[in-house]
Amino acid sequence: MRWIGVLAVLGACGGDNPSPPRGVSLLLDIPNGPLDPKGFTSVDVILHEPSGDLVRSATVGADDTFDLGELDPSHSVSVEATLRNDSGAAVGYGRTATATAFAAGADVLVPVRRPIAYIAGTVSRDDITTSPAHVVWTEAPATFSDLSVGTTLDGTAQIAGPAVLTVAAGPSLYLVAQAIDPDSGALTGPATVLPISTADHAVGAALPGALTGAVLDGAGADDGRALVIGTTTQLFAVDLPSGVARPLADGSFARVVVVASDSGELDAIAIKNRGSTTDTCATSAELWWAPVSGGDPGAAAAHLVATGGFSDIATDRGHAYYVDACSGELGELTAAATRPLRTIAGRPTALAVSNGQAYVGLESQPATTSLVVASLTTADDPRMLWSETAQQVVDVVALPEVRRQLGATSVVFDHLEVGAGGDYVGLTTSAHFHGDSLPAVSFPDMTIDTEELRVFDASTGGVVQRYRSWCDGVIVFVSGDISDWECAAMAGQTAAVTADYEHHINSMTFLFGKK
Repeated sequence: MRWIGVLAVLGACGGDNPSPPRGVSLLLDIPNGPLDPKGFTSVDVILHEPSGDLVRSATVGADDTFDLGELDPSHSVSVEATLRNDSGAAVGYGRTATATAFAAGADVLVPVRRPIAYIAGTVSRDDITTSPAHVVWTEAPATFSDLSVGTTLDGTAQIAGPAVLTVAAGPSLYLVAQAIDPDSGALTGPATVLPISTADHAVGAALPGALTGAVLDGAGADDGRALVIGTTTQLFAVDLPSGVARPLADGSFARVVVVASDSGELDAIAIKNRGSTTDTCATSAELWWAPVSGGDPGAAAAHLVATGGFSDIATDRGHAYYVDACSGELGELTAAATRPLRTIAGRPTALAVSNGQAYVGLESQPATTSLVVASLTTADDPRMLWSETAQQVVDVVALPEVRRQLGATSVVFDHLEVGAGGDYVGLTTSAHFHGDSLPAVSFPDMTIDTEELRVFDASTGGVVQRYRSWCDGVIVFVSGDISDWECAAMAGQTAAVTADYEHHINSMTFLFGKK
């Protein structure tokens, strides 16, 4: 490992004859490999203390050191560090998993990694070698977008081997692989977890534990001790040092997060029986709380906290939050109860939280998705970060000047996560389009489905990445209709360079991401 070091001078502690100041070493831990953060010239450090947050910035010298100046000693500090280049963009980010003491002579280690967004999923292809033709499903390699280098995403940046899920646990990354039924697309058989090096994306040996049920969602602990995986049949905790997978509760869990207490205890929060995020509101979703590690051996096992229209959950700095798509409620939950915090106008179906800011995804008609930022500590009105009504243009293959624009009949949020400590917010959406036949211009009846990854600058709403991972459909044409169509790229949108790199998005995650 490579360490970037700092000497933070501690202020004297009272009295007429204060003791001379002594230093604390804040060490930013970077792996030795091709994925090391590069091009940084400064560092921003946030010290989360019981009395409030302290923000410091410093220039990183040629010898990889920086000086944060004088700091007061503290018995409980959690640290976030962001490495930035000359333009201010984040090229590395990390944080401590638990609170630590800033005392004389202390060494505080903060793992730092590049801000990388990962997506993983499956592929459905038309097999034209059979009669009649039918759809064949397969797994696909994970695709990633390295936000620190600014390259255009086209699907070719991949991690070797198929994966249906990518899961980050602080500075560590894992893939979940599972067989797929080629005819139905259903995930089948045991799922396995594979560690991925964040130094060079090398794939490690699968962990010994296996998961049952089709994999739906996953989350990791910041300290790298555990993953929590939700499947169609159970909620699992995976102990990463041993690789052992332990069932926590039975049922179908489509959303999962991990929350850590100040003392390091881990708990899983999950949504069971999550309904479809359509206009019809289902209030049968269940919020579950399950101890994962530590704590009182006599504490309650996995249990139901509340039932309602819960659509997503998130955690941040020891707290857990939820949104209810039926009531518009944004609230906080504990192992015992839920507590409303505020109402979000619209239909909230996606949630991520970072440093007191809730990023809420809204779905509305006609086929519109929006992202707002709401304070968890004030009553200020939410700030609109982005809003768009879904559209898709299709071109005639042989005559690209002939185009058809389709409006979506529906669009939904699939994933939402904050990266690089709040610099970026990433989301994925799925949209469904239909166009009736137009005999006067030989346009056939067509149905198109698309999936996209978007990454925004969280402060301005500026688009950093807009990548269409999937665009496919069914064309019902009759004699005289134009038969060969293809999906066109929208303004500012990139797409898979060839059909071989397209895939459905089952998951999206950042290293050090916050759901």
